[in-house]
Amino acid sequence: MAREKPLDLSIVSAWLAAWNESNVFSDAAVYHLQSFITDPLCLVVVTLGVGHEPRSLVFRRQKYVLPAVLLQGSPIIVPNAWKSMGLATAIEHHHAPSRRTLTARRPPKPAHLGRMQAGDITHMRSMLGDMSQNPSMFAGPAAPVAPPIGQLWHQTGEKLERVLRWDGADWVIAGYMFDSPSIMKQGAQVCNFQEALARAHASTEWFDCEFIYTYDGSTWGNA
Repeated sequence: MAREKPLDLSIVSAWLAAWNESNVFSDAAVYHLQSFITDPLCLVVVTLGVGHEPRSLVFRRQKYVLPAVLLQGSPIIVPNAWKSMGLATAIEHHHAPSRRTLTARRPPKPAHLGRMQAGDITHMRSMLGDMSQNPSMFAGPAAPVAPPIGQLWHQTGEKLERVLRWDGADWVIAGYMFDSPSIMKQGAQVCNFQEALARAHASTEWFDCEFIYTYDGSTWGNA
């Protein structure tokens, strides 16, 4: 079961200072808040509404590497705009006489995600490289100096961020970094902190994570 953990107040203050109340739950604002969080796999619950009815933001953050080649001889085309929620259902299993391959397609609407079976999700995670499983990965715009063979480098600053691996002579593409929030609540309707938190906990039935980061900035809940 995921544990609740308060968002650092310095993060919340910096985030709120950058956005006015009319667009604090916009896509750009959600991406901005996510950029402050170092946990690669978590849920976030933020409720705002001092002096008026509360509105809540709930999103899942999963930062991961999509391998350039999922199976030997089976390349995958990486679209520029896949959302992490869509990615889970964007991988189909096709059985051929000689081998099992994976094919990418346009992701269906997020509502389809609820029909995934637990075994499907486990298989998906085994195929995708979770950031938490690569603690030695170097991140930065410039390559690390004197890397050992097998060193992974997350090349930041690019439109489509790459993960490269040192093969002893050159950097070769190992995969692509994805870090798009899967938004469940985005402040469109009245939703207090406890309701938003319950939604986050319910989602852990499908997606395991260690922490749910929370902030209750309303007068309706228990911060």
